[in-house]
Amino acid sequence: MLKLVRLSIVAMAVFISMPAVSQEMDTGAVLDRLVQNYGGESNLRKMDSMVQEWDLTALMGNRHGTDTRSIRAPGQLRVDLEYAQKSETRILDGDSAFVVFGDTSPQKVSGMQSDAMRLQLMRLYSPLMLRKKIDSINLVEQGEFLALSLVETGLHVYYLVNRDNWRIEKVAGSLLVNGKEMQFLTEYSDFATIDGVLMHQKENKYAGGVNTAVLQLRKITLDVQFDNGHFEPSMPLGGHKHVN
Repeated sequence: MLKLVRLSIVAMAVFISMPAVSQEMDTGAVLDRLVQNYGGESNLRKMDSMVQEWDLTALMGNRHGTDTRSIRAPGQLRVDLEYAQKSETRILDGDSAFVVFGDTSPQKVSGMQSDAMRLQLMRLYSPLMLRKKIDSINLVEQGEFLALSLVETGLHVYYLVNRDNWRIEKVAGSLLVNGKEMQFLTEYSDFATIDGVLMHQKENKYAGGVNTAVLQLRKITLDVQFDNGHFEPSMPLGGHKHVN
């Protein structure tokens, strides 16, 4: 038990020990730089309502599937996971969270399960959305990275910015799993400009230091108008239409 606690403390120390950025570095200026680099305000507004479609490889068991994410910031997320033998839908609608396994009835969830959905939604915030939350953000630094530290709904997320290219290349956070803190890290790479927005096209996911999944972007649709009920557990996959 002592060893597990010690490992958790060491893992989190990477972020806790980050020194505050000197006063000449301004949080607002960093966020402004990110907004500009990612495509500007008018383009990033389109990310407030979008659908991302990913090809997914779960490394444990070498399972292949798809991960379709519907996002309506700042409070709604729907994730449809499809594998050959099973499917799962996760829905976050403000304070309410649900999971649906296959054709079973929706289950309302709370605690760690709903926190995990909120953590994923926070990871999906665009630089423009982060700038809207500037009052909840602190700026710290570690080596070549600047870290935007956001605390929201009791969750703490770090957005690590490579100041050489002004891209968010890593996002880190933690959850309590069975009473123990587990660290989650997602690495972003293979950036490209799509419909005016700078977007990473590859994700490498880690949980507790273990590489759990690799995802490759198949398609992103921005500025989506969702049908009524899309973020309710009864709506089938695909209940949205794109606004030109």
